Amino acid sequence: MILREGENLCLQGDLTHSFYIVKSGALTATSKDEQNGTQVLNFGPGSTFGELSLIAGEPMEYTVHAEEDCEIEVVPQSALHDTMKEQPIWLKSILAFLTQRNHIAQENKRKSDLITTFPSLLFVLSRMPAKDISLVALQDEIAQFSKLSALGTYKLLIILQDFKLVRLQSESASVENKPLIKILYETLRHRAIYKSTSPNILSLTDQAILTAFVKAACDKGELQSDGLVAVNLNDLIEQTKRTMHGMSLTPRNFETLLQKQLLKELPKDKYCANFDRLLNLLELNRIYPLLDKKLL
Repeated sequence: MILREGENLCLQGDLTHSFYIVKSGALTATSKDEQNGTQVLNFGPGSTFGELSLIAGEPMEYTVHAEEDCEIEVVPQSALHDTMKEQPIWLKSILAFLTQRNHIAQENKRKSDLITTFPSLLFVLSRMPAKDISLVALQDEIAQFSKLSALGTYKLLIILQDFKLVRLQSESASVENKPLIKILYETLRHRAIYKSTSPNILSLTDQAILTAFVKAACDKGELQSDGLVAVNLNDLIEQTKRTMHGMSLTPRNFETLLQKQLLKELPKDKYCANFDRLLNLLELNRIYPLLDKKLL
């Protein structure tokens, strides 16, 4: 068939049930997702497209537009069916298998794109000078690191909204907890680089102690001149017993927290800490185990 310059061969979502081979000319294929994100491909002589429309009858992924006069060979689904009648029956099973494998590969790529782009999104959000950013501007920033679609970026933002780290509006996103976003980014970065658990991830004992510290600080904490909050050791011991069903503290229990400088020992049997950082670390340790499930 001959397609004249400026004409559309098909629209995104059309059920063409055909396979196309470009013999001459140039075409542009454009697709939009639910967030109006746009992907563009160029087809020239020798290019082919529409495989899944031909084999599985799926809608066309793109609107295909002629940039100049084109000659295109069209293979309709009826031609495929006629050809298949002359072929061994097992060939149809192979085509069905390959189509299924293609779907699996596409789904795995979608998951991989989400996982690999997530740290980039955290990095961008942690460096935002303002609390609010338009979704368009955010997608432009992400495009410097990843080819994830606008819809994919929006799905990642929904995950962050579930964790109360951002708040989505119709055309913008608001950062609700930038310090925690920075800590989460550092944690994922450490995991990617060193292939090991980040120092920000707490053991069960450390988590129990810090949880008790936060509760004791809310009840009887003393604000220090440097902005830290101090808690009496006896109050911390009692709170730990109540919180952890009788767990007893020993000096050894504090070693890791002191080494990480999450707690600081003071005279007169007191410990102090940055209260906001402890809250963020405890929230990180709630979020972290859920991340992979959310992303997948």
